[in-house]
Formats: sequence, C-alpha cells, structure tokens
Amino acid sequence: MASEYIATHSNRVYLKSEVDHPELNEMTDARIAPVTSLRVSAKRKQLFRQDKTGYRSESPVLGPQRELVEVSMQAYGTGWDGGSAKTAISPLLESGFAAATSVGTSYTVSASSGTTLTFDADTDLGVGSAVVFGQEMRFVAALAGPRDVTLNAPFTMEPSAGSAVLGSAGLRAGDSVRPMSVLDTWNPTQAVQRFMTGVAADKLTIEINNDFLEVGMKGYAQNLFDSVSGLGGVGFVFPPAPVGTGASLASPIAGHLGQAIIGIEGTRVCTLTEAKITIDNNIEPRTDEFGCYGTKAFVLGKRRVTLDMTLFERNDSLSQALYASAANNVPVPVMLQIGNQQGGMFGVYLPAVLFTVPEFDDKQARLLWRFQASLALGAENDEIFIAQR
Repeated sequence: MASEYIATHSNRVYLKSEVDHPELNEMTDARIAPVTSLRVSAKRKQLFRQDKTGYRSESPVLGPQRELVEVSMQAYGTGWDGGSAKTAISPLLESGFAAATSVGTSYTVSASSGTTLTFDADTDLGVGSAVVFGQEMRFVAALAGPRDVTLNAPFTMEPSAGSAVLGSAGLRAGDSVRPMSVLDTWNPTQAVQRFMTGVAADKLTIEINNDFLEVGMKGYAQNLFDSVSGLGGVGFVFPPAPVGTGASLASPIAGHLGQAIIGIEGTRVCTLTEAKITIDNNIEPRTDEFGCYGTKAFVLGKRRVTLDMTLFERNDSLSQALYASAANNVPVPVMLQIGNQQGGMFGVYLPAVLFTVPEFDDKQARLLWRFQASLALGAENDEIFIAQR
C-alpha cells in the first residue's frame, strides 16, 4: 500500500548557473548539490477592498498580486577535484560572491624561501589565488612578478625546486549579479515539484567547526514555478530532472579539520572553536515598479563582510597580540583552511580583519574569547577570497 506522506529524504536539489548556462527552463547542465535544507516562501502583497459594503467581511482582490519569493538554503562545503569543471556548489558560491569562479592549474617551483615562491614559468596567479602543496593551502598575498609570489604564510614543508604546487577553484568578491536556477525534485512524481529561476544570494554564510563545513544563503528568486498549478503560462514545460548526475555527488568536508592562521607572523592558532563568515550583499529587489507583479531584477548594494570567531585564550604572545590589535583597532590577516586532503579542501582568506574587542566567556573551565561581527576591510573587491581544492 502506497504511503500517503512524502518522505523528506526522497528529495534532490539541482543547481545551475544562469550565467554559464543561460537557457531558461532547461536543467540538463545542472548538478545535484549537497543541500541539507531548502526553504521557499512566496510573500504575496494581498490587496483588500476598503469600500463600505455594510458588512464586516474581508473582500480580497482576486487575481495576480505582487509577491516576493524568499529563498534560504544550507549545503555542505566541498572540495574540487581539478580539471576544468566547477563544483556542484559553485552556483551557490558565485551568487553570494557576485563573481565567476576562476580555475587554476598546476605550477612548478624553481625556488622557495619562507613565504616566497618562484616558478619556472609565468603563471596566471593573482592576489587572493590559492595554491596547495601536500596537505596545506596558502593564498597569494602579493605579487613581485609573473613568476614570483608572496604567500600569506609559509608551508610547513617548504617546496623544493622541481616540486609541483596545485592550483584551485577560487572566488573573489565581484560586482555582477550571478543568478542561479534551483530545481527541487521529490519522489514519487505525483508530489509537488518546485523550480526557481533568477535566484540571488543576499547573504552568504560559511560556518566552520560544526560536524561539517556548511555553506548557507538567504536571498530571493525572480520566479517560482511548480508542477501542478500551471502558473508558468501557455507553453511552459516544467523541466525534468537531469539524468545520470547521481554519481557526481561530492563528499562533504569535516568542519573540524584544517588550520587557522591569524596575524602578520602567519602563526597557526590551535584554540579556535568556531567561526562564521558572512557576506551581506544588501540586495534590493525590484518588486514595486508599475506594470509588474513579480521581481524584475536585483540591485547590489554596499557589501559587508564580517567574521564571528570563538577561541580559547592562552598565556602566550599570540593571544596578547590579537587582543592588542583589537583594542587598538588595527587590522590583521586571517586564513582558515578546512579539510586536509586534496579534493577535500576549502580555504577562506581575509587580508585585513578589524577585530572587535572580544567578549570574555567564563562559563567553561577555560576562558573563551568571542569576537563578534568583526569587519573585513577591502578597497577594490579584495576583502575576501575563497578557494576549493
């Protein structure tokens, strides 16, 4: 006997970049994303008649009404296996960063000394690009030429001449809306299926030191279709789920593995307990214009990147230097590497973070410092960089 309920595990979510694949209502190029939660809310501005009818009954105006579709999503963070293909969560990340992913190759080292690497040929690396050697990821902090780079911190094991360092799939903040399409499929096929186009991330979060690395977004969709109501109009065909993409599911990254490097000296911090990076794009949906009842487009406002971080204080020079920087309003660089295996690494680099003075949390046996809403500084879209490998 068939169940009358829909099991929540009988669900797949497919993502597609509408910039890379602009064909509307076509999800052939979409991939299954490791989404753990998807919420969609269509907030309709219902109009009611205010004329005097002699009765107390509400009289709503029927027919199409203006509405704003709000979307929130949580997904696992993943690495990158190399090659030219982007990752399954790239549309989500690109929407939050308002920029396209750049894919790197491998590079051969001719000389290295501390944070300086020299390659045997010109490279396509820029400030904020990430390279991987062994189980470690580092970001380019400065360029001295097409072959010479300065890293944000030295590798634990210095690459020797002839060693190969690997590139990454990287993102830096941009200025262009990168909408994505989201196909929400359920089994059995009689269940209501949903399809959203023009999805843009207003807020993107990266949360570290949970059971898994988690990437979340809150934003808006221009259109919300379903498989039963016929709202797509004449000629609209609800897109079927892509075939043969199940094997491409990437493994999530454990949120408690990796490295935290804070400060000019590039010293590893081993007392970090949790961290959350938030990108707030301050998107303004165009919903109140004459002649339309849907969202026409999105306008990007001023970007704000913040870091929430919790760590244990120690009686060492690093803790003292970090507190002094916060108290004196002096920015310091922060790099977080999540994962320690190639194909399962995710890095975040904030070149200049203006830490707030930490809150002392003495509820545990060890003293915790809580840095809340510390601001990442930037001048030309250079306040945050991420990389997958």
